[in-house]
Amino acid sequence: MVSVRPKSLCHWKPWVVGAVAALICTFPQSLLAQQRAATSDPSIIEPRSLLTQYCFGCHNDRLETGGLSLEAVDLSDIGTHAEVLEDVVRKLRGRVMPPVGRPRPSETVYDGLVSWFETKLDQASAASPNPGRTEILHRLNRSEYQNAIRDLLGLELDITNFLPADDSSYGFDNIAGVLRMSQALMERYLTAGRIISRMAVGSAPPATDSAVYRIATDMPQQERQEGLPFGTRGGLLVNHFFPQKANYDIKVEVSGTRTLLEPEQLEVSVDGTQVQLFTLQPPSTAGQGPANYGRRNGRQEIRVAVDAGPRQVGVTFYKKPIPLVDQVRDVFDNPGVMGNPGIGGSMPSISSVTITGPFNSSGAGNTPSRDRVFTCWPATPAEEDPCATTIITRLARRAYRGFITDRNVQRLLQFYDEARRENASFEDGIERALNRLLISPEFLYRIEADPDVNTGDVYQISELSLASRLSFFLWSSIPDEELLNLAEEGRLSNPAELERQVHRMLLDPRSRTITENFAGQWLQLRNLAAVVRPGDPYSLAFDEGLRQGMLRETELFMDSIVRENRSIVEILTANYTFLNNRVARHYGIPNIQGSHFRRVSLAPDSQRRGILGHGSVLTVTSHAIRTSPVNRGKWILDNVLGTPPPDPPPNIPALDDRKTSAKVASLRDRMSAHRANPVCASCHNVIDPAGFALENFDAIGRWRIVDDSFNTIDASGSLPDGTNFENSSELIDALVRRPEQFVGTVTEKLLTYALGRGVEHYDMPALRKIVVEAEPNDYRFHAVVLGIVNSYPFLNRRATRSVGTEASVAP
Repeated sequence: MVSVRPKSLCHWKPWVVGAVAALICTFPQSLLAQQRAATSDPSIIEPRSLLTQYCFGCHNDRLETGGLSLEAVDLSDIGTHAEVLEDVVRKLRGRVMPPVGRPRPSETVYDGLVSWFETKLDQASAASPNPGRTEILHRLNRSEYQNAIRDLLGLELDITNFLPADDSSYGFDNIAGVLRMSQALMERYLTAGRIISRMAVGSAPPATDSAVYRIATDMPQQERQEGLPFGTRGGLLVNHFFPQKANYDIKVEVSGTRTLLEPEQLEVSVDGTQVQLFTLQPPSTAGQGPANYGRRNGRQEIRVAVDAGPRQVGVTFYKKPIPLVDQVRDVFDNPGVMGNPGIGGSMPSISSVTITGPFNSSGAGNTPSRDRVFTCWPATPAEEDPCATTIITRLARRAYRGFITDRNVQRLLQFYDEARRENASFEDGIERALNRLLISPEFLYRIEADPDVNTGDVYQISELSLASRLSFFLWSSIPDEELLNLAEEGRLSNPAELERQVHRMLLDPRSRTITENFAGQWLQLRNLAAVVRPGDPYSLAFDEGLRQGMLRETELFMDSIVRENRSIVEILTANYTFLNNRVARHYGIPNIQGSHFRRVSLAPDSQRRGILGHGSVLTVTSHAIRTSPVNRGKWILDNVLGTPPPDPPPNIPALDDRKTSAKVASLRDRMSAHRANPVCASCHNVIDPAGFALENFDAIGRWRIVDDSFNTIDASGSLPDGTNFENSSELIDALVRRPEQFVGTVTEKLLTYALGRGVEHYDMPALRKIVVEAEPNDYRFHAVVLGIVNSYPFLNRRATRSVGTEASVAP
């Protein structure tokens, strides 16, 4: 038996045993000759001898360093010990073991040993394959619910107004095991279903309502905002749903009007058509004092007739030429901070926009959602019930992902009939049934119940389940008509058809969810919204405009990898990025004009190549007041190398960041003192070097050659495999020296996201197969995704119930 604690070697506790192991571990000199013999011929690999030489000194029955003993591993029965050996392979492939500073085999021996283990593990898996098991009930997370409403009803909603954030596991919020349903959450779904069904049908709201759209106080408004007309500056463009054809009040709050020096023109538009042009006059022109004038001039309001449906409301200023005296000055990126008037004197800015209504409604009007719902319309009372059946059946088929029965439809029709018996109109009856549909388990949950098979049997998932898995993987939403039709015809699982659908879906605009949901969580981009940078030297430079620009750069970059089917390796090595003038100035890249983003080729010696040069990643991996080599190094180990370090022990003291008049030691020197403790060094010797390679980037991603205390930055170091580097550029070269390492990490993250569960040891043979088969295609993104879709765990499932028993939930 193998004695192992805890389950994964990724959670070894070297701070507990590191100092003792360093003194006790021995490496028999007699075995060095065996290593040299193996090195001279890569085909000669003696795994047991290598384990004895490099591993047993610590991981034996007596010490059990990290809770692990390898002495009892029977290499003639690899399958029995697959769970432990897969973690061993992960450590060996990442060159994390043996620990830094201990004798290590040559690269040839490393590769040979890893190859031997992987081959044996793959053979054992092929003899007894295990696709694992997804949860029977997989609740739609918040993003999936929002996208499903969009695709089902044509409603673009901000679902954060209805539902709270979801719990995460394995780095993602679509993991079935943590997506539970509480009473409070169910009440939120009930409220959302009631409001959404009313909006879709076009029923009048119970009362007038107001929606307030605010602009962050540190959002610069000197430049044109994306989506607004050229020749304008500042303001905002909002997507607002107008429930009925009626009149609505649009109120604009304006700041900075008391110190106006010349007239300013403020435009309000709906769907790009100007509905009002306000002229804000300086107080002297208006013949009023600044105080009284400011109070009146700070609020502009208009009542306008708007057709029902989703509309874009724009509020912005006409842009004026910068005065000649200011054109020779450097542009101050954030004139609103600290009361600084910035360039061109004081400029007014928009604080918020409030939309209130409806007033004097003239009906539901024509909206995309009504077109989706009312696919037929009864001309006589006799046609009402058949038409209702047609509407509800079609909606249920899409909402339930094809898993529809007569019982499903009849249950929804009962609510329609109930409303009609209460003398409600035909539309009200449809609204009642739609409300019930939106809170049904068949809609809120992806349901995968076992067929009539024995416990432990492996079966291929149904065509409809495949369509659902595919659409939630690539679109975070329900299948479209094409997918459902193919599944119902039994043609979706055909390899050629499946490949065609994967390429179609990746080129569809809905695949942007891979960037928003997958990349947003894998790269931790969602954390950027909560980043604060108080005090010097960051507060004047880091504002809402820069925050949004950083996020937009990385999203456009990742979207280009997906849509253009580029190599996954390019995520680290790309010699291009996407910039507007704000982000370009922050990076020190010249000649980028305008607020719109565009692809920019980087200089051959640019430090900005790849994702490690993006301000978004560099910012979220820093502390509020300084950089963090530990956070950055851990980010690289986890998201690039796929060898996450263990969690730190409790009660670790923080570094002393107090600033005094005396010279402050460099961060590397302070971290060196921290690593003087052997218990701390066992982890930090692995984590810190990669983080220090990025130390030339400050806490908001600006390039520098000295730190905040004017210490010269030393960005040199070495990776766990011993590869040395002098700077971030050489670090990138070292990370892609063995590209399969990074591609394997991305593939594992994608597979976790696709399955909605953690990747286990029995999934690793399938993961390796995906990476190997993608290599001839230069590890292009589509090839990896297609490999995941065709993989054994994606297409199959293991049963846990006996023949003849009923599933706990059935569609």
